[in-house]
Amino acid sequence: MRKFLKTEIDLIYEQLQPNEEVLWRGKPKLMPNVAFMTTVFLLFLANIMLIVLRYLKLNEYFSIFAFFRDWFLLFLVLTAFGTFLFLLFYANRYYKKMMNIFYVITNTRLVIFDSEKEKIIFSKLYPTVKLLRLKNTIFDSGTIIFDIDIVDDRVIEIGFNNIDDADEVINIIKHQLHHMRNKG
Repeated sequence: MRKFLKTEIDLIYEQLQPNEEVLWRGKPKLMPNVAFMTTVFLLFLANIMLIVLRYLKLNEYFSIFAFFRDWFLLFLVLTAFGTFLFLLFYANRYYKKMMNIFYVITNTRLVIFDSEKEKIIFSKLYPTVKLLRLKNTIFDSGTIIFDIDIVDDRVIEIGFNNIDDADEVINIIKHQLHHMRNKG
């Protein structure tokens, strides 16, 4: 797990209510969806293999300039280049988006912070949690969804994205939910 900076820890304790205590805090992994990235990368490699095979076939009959005359080969090269740029753009965008995000579970609420803006970007009190779902990956990270938002007819899941030990974290949340329900 990524380390917390002193400014981030200070931000947490500045934003807490007097009766709140931190039960867990964490940051998302900075690697985007590994399964998606692997799939796109494999498509990129398959495309490169097709380029090489097509070029070798053309090279049997034509000169090196046949490379530029063959529309299929040119399409493959452009597709490979576009896929590579997409991978770079996607990973960079995810990194910039998640770099300053961190999550906190207190005894009264679930909180998502942005350290760059130095504010809470989302907070959910336990009594208002109606949805709690864990989306696990095979890479020991997961996403905990505890709210949804609808923007322009799109459902946006809100929660703790791509965190280590998501099973333990959801157990902490479930324990707090159970404790709050038994209290009231």
